[in-house]
Amino acid sequence: MDFNWLDERVKDAVGKFWTTRDGGLGVLAGKTLDAFVHIIEKTVRDSGLTNAKAYTGKNTSQLPGFFRPHKCWDVVVIDNGKLIAAVEFKSQVGSIGNNFNNRTEEVLGSSLDLRTAIEESAFGDDANIFTGYIIVVEDSEASRATPNINMSFFPVMTGFLLDESARNISYAPRDDATYPRAKGISYIDRYDVMCKRLMMKGLYTATALIAAPKEAPTQGRYNSVSAQTSIQTFMLKLANHCEVIDSINNQTL
Repeated sequence: MDFNWLDERVKDAVGKFWTTRDGGLGVLAGKTLDAFVHIIEKTVRDSGLTNAKAYTGKNTSQLPGFFRPHKCWDVVVIDNGKLIAAVEFKSQVGSIGNNFNNRTEEVLGSSLDLRTAIEESAFGDDANIFTGYIIVVEDSEASRATPNINMSFFPVMTGFLLDESARNISYAPRDDATYPRAKGISYIDRYDVMCKRLMMKGLYTATALIAAPKEAPTQGRYNSVSAQTSIQTFMLKLANHCEVIDSINNQTL
């Protein structure tokens, strides 16, 4: 599939994110990431599911959960009555230190609820569903800062120290069995670790982390933190998923 169009469309979506957000109404109405819905729908249709449609909004994007009756996903893709994809959009602008844990708990709860519902045949025994998570994080001095890790009795898990080579040296337990303060990775890198581990544990098919500086917002500048969590990799996985479904649909039994 040709993705030469994707970068410009993502820039446009990021620019609209800032414009809508700064306008005030978009934040309250949940419309700041709407432009990404069109990117998802184009990717799905270009991958062979030409009749698929992306739905948003409370009345059309509700999906059954296992631990709760239902949840409104940001976009669900339906083709011939079957759920093809469910994607959650989130953003983080300002107050990065206070809200990182909240974002983590949200994504864990939503992913576990839907994944369990799929396993319990909420969408049929032969359901083949792409689950996705896209988060836009303000790329700023605050989000690039490296906060301290300060835990007394247990060490932080591998991947969260700024210098992992110091784990068995300056981060070794003290005589009283407690651990010293250590410098951790940045908040943006924490989001990257979270996104990678959501995929590693099978909670989401694909995740994307878009780091977007607020300067010159209409230009829609953005960065990827890693290849695994880039928006390009996300859309490639979505396209591959839809191509497989299209191939299955076209098989002659």
